[in-house]
Amino acid sequence: MPGTFAGIVVQLDGDEPHDRTPVDDPSVNPLSSGIPNFDFYSMEVVQRIGYDSFCPDNGVLIAKNKDRESRNGGPNGFNCFNWVIDAHPEDINKVDYLKPDGTPVMRTIADYRQLNDALFHAGLNSGSQFEWTDIPNRLHFYIIDLEKNPEGILIYKVGVRSLDRTVTVNKKLIIEAPSVKKMKLPSGYLSFSVKNIDESDSSEATINDIYHVSVKIEGTGWNVYLLNNLFSPEPGKQEKIGIYLNHEIKSSRSAVITLTLQSECNLSDKVVNVYKIRTRTPHN
Repeated sequence: MPGTFAGIVVQLDGDEPHDRTPVDDPSVNPLSSGIPNFDFYSMEVVQRIGYDSFCPDNGVLIAKNKDRESRNGGPNGFNCFNWVIDAHPEDINKVDYLKPDGTPVMRTIADYRQLNDALFHAGLNSGSQFEWTDIPNRLHFYIIDLEKNPEGILIYKVGVRSLDRTVTVNKKLIIEAPSVKKMKLPSGYLSFSVKNIDESDSSEATINDIYHVSVKIEGTGWNVYLLNNLFSPEPGKQEKIGIYLNHEIKSSRSAVITLTLQSECNLSDKVVNVYKIRTRTPHN
């Protein structure tokens, strides 16, 4: 598909040491990658089709990689080219096998099958994580959104930023509230349209900002839920932010929704939209 890639690579090519993860011993801490001698991060989509059909999940694989062979340290050190970032580093709590007397033996914490739930997903309530921070290497990874093309191929929008760099993006966001201001049913979806007006010079490199989205509702008996906590509109395009809301039978007749977009590249950049909604259903 035009404009998409098989994956992205983030080189750890700053001052020595390139990988600034603290040294650890995998024989003592099996969640450690050991000697910090990795060269780059990769982000790629895993989908259960073709040669990946045997994989236990669909999602985005984040991993640290090496350019050449080296051991990861410790008395039981082994060659390690690739270290997967586990979205669920806690014990997967799965049975490995049953003893002849029926006693279950659980998978150890160092079992490679602990990575069966390692992939990152987009959106809230997906069963996985949508962002991860590598503090020693000062990087923040984002799984922003997901779509399927007509052939059913998963296409993820992802992002990476430096924790030490504040970027001023020459853009202006315009949030348009939903046209329907009254709800016919006790629950339903609403979509806010957001247009990213690019005000940068054509000679400047395009930088897509990433926003954390939050929403609140003021009104007795009303509830509101976000579908996705991340948003990154492309320059010159109009995209949507979806929310789900409901109200109880004895709720107030109206409520006020506040949608907030907080820039990740520049914390001083915040966009707020306030929207009022009423019910059409009768109240007791």
